[in-house]
Amino acid sequence: MRSHRKNTATIAVAVGALVFTACGTASTGASSGDALNDAELASHQKVVDEATAPVTEWDGPASAPAPVKDKEIAVIECAAVVSGCVRQAEGIKQAGELLGWSVSVYDGKGDPVEWNRAATQAINSGVDAIILAAADPVPMKSSLDLAAEKGIPVGTTGVGIAAGGGVAFDVGADYGYWGEALGSWIVADSRGSAKVLQTVDKEFASQGDIQTEMNRVIDSCAGCEVVATEQFVVTDIGNGLGQRIANTLQRNPDITYVNGAFDSAAADMIPAMKAIGLGDRVKVVASVGATQNLGFVASGDMQKVDVVQDDLYLGFAAVDQLNRLLAGQPLWKTPGETNEKLLYAQGAPSKLLTEENVGDPEKPWVAENDYVAQYMKIWGV
Repeated sequence: MRSHRKNTATIAVAVGALVFTACGTASTGASSGDALNDAELASHQKVVDEATAPVTEWDGPASAPAPVKDKEIAVIECAAVVSGCVRQAEGIKQAGELLGWSVSVYDGKGDPVEWNRAATQAINSGVDAIILAAADPVPMKSSLDLAAEKGIPVGTTGVGIAAGGGVAFDVGADYGYWGEALGSWIVADSRGSAKVLQTVDKEFASQGDIQTEMNRVIDSCAGCEVVATEQFVVTDIGNGLGQRIANTLQRNPDITYVNGAFDSAAADMIPAMKAIGLGDRVKVVASVGATQNLGFVASGDMQKVDVVQDDLYLGFAAVDQLNRLLAGQPLWKTPGETNEKLLYAQGAPSKLLTEENVGDPEKPWVAENDYVAQYMKIWGV
């Protein structure tokens, strides 16, 4: 599997036959004014090429304790309207049922009050463990304290945090790398001239990592600029978010790229942008891998790329980590990993999907490393 984040400023590149022009000016091999030279643009293209490559290697554990039997697990998904949360919950349910566990899924409805209500209900019903599927544990202190008091372990998937504060582990991709991949695609696609509208939902820690790294890459391009930033929350989706983004684009006619944050939000923005005639002016990038958005990518319909994780993979990895805890064994740590947010990620893979490699848009991306068979092998099921 590819390594995690690579610094675009230090990547050695062989330009070969790849020749770019930047900001409409032929490169002379040295940066000048607002132009990027061939090597700088090729370094961004190299990040894109690596991010679009198949994920064929298995970087997860080679062994596991025998599955603990007859456990009841509660999964609280962040919101049923966010496809990534739903698929993570599906992965947990599939993996848990392979181990003979009973898995109940609660719709968190994008509301921390609902997350706490569901967690408290699950705790009082006597569950053995809780997994939060992309639901932020920060506003859940009261229910996490209750879980700790009753000796009920809590893990998370797709949140992008280090363990602590009542959370035993988080299984997620390298979301900073997502930002780097998306930023590099924007710079390379625009040939160093992108004007970007950034959107972000700070309810999700992963969104902050994506935004920070994307902005870093865009800021490194002299001819590129983040023109404006719009913040939103999950409950804005379908409640005026798309029109707000369209209005921002009307006020800023120079913007040519929009980071639509995650796919459910981008899918709300795209119809509003098309309704005011921006379909040919603006290119959208986003993340998660919802089938509707993969359809946009496959047809070149405004959204051009989607950086995705295999959400089912996160569910399987979380169940493996949870089984270790329930068996009284230590969590599996990724060898050599220094980023605390990725210690327990079990090699969770990512891929940048474009029109060229998206495949069947009706099917969410599945990592090419046959991970279900790998987990079944180490679990002995």
